[in-house]
Amino acid sequence: MKKLFALLFVAFAAIGFVSAGDFITANDLEDAALTTTVEYDGVELIATSEKGITIENLGDDTREAEDGEIFNARIKLNGGGNLTSRAIKFTSDTDNAELVVYLNSSSKTDARTLIVANEAGEEIAALTAPADNGIAGFATCTLPEAGEYYIYSKSSGINIYMLYC
Repeated sequence: MKKLFALLFVAFAAIGFVSAGDFITANDLEDAALTTTVEYDGVELIATSEKGITIENLGDDTREAEDGEIFNARIKLNGGGNLTSRAIKFTSDTDNAELVVYLNSSSKTDARTLIVANEAGEEIAALTAPADNGIAGFATCTLPEAGEYYIYSKSSGINIYMLYC
C-alpha cells in the first residue's frame, strides 16, 4: 500500500509540476553562504546579512525520500524567517496548484513548522518538517490562487531539498 501511495503521489506531483509554476532543487545549486537575495530560475532565496541562508552539498550524507527522489544538497534556512529574510519566494501560475516541498527539520529529534504565506503575508498553510532521521520528508498543500508565495520556518532551522508547484 505504501508503494502504491508513493507511486500515485509521484504521478500526481508530476502532472502538477508540468503546468503550475516554479521549481527549485538544491541538487542544481552550488555551495553558498547567502547574505542577499539571489534568484535561481525565477525562485528567490531571500537572505540578509543578519539572517543568511546556506546552500550546502551533503557529500556522502545524501537524503532519499520515500518516493525514491535522492538529494545531495540542501538549502538551510538557518532559523526562523518571514517575507523579508530566510525565505524562499516562488510563483504559482494557476489557481489551486499543489505545492510539494521536500524538507527536514535541522534537528534530529524535533519536527518543525514551515509556513506557506501569500504575498500579503497571510498564512496559507503550516507544513511539518519532520526530524532529520536520514530520510527526506515531504509535505504538500494547495495554493488557492495564482500568484507569489513564500515559505519560511516558523522558528528554527529547516532544510529544503526541493519545491515545486
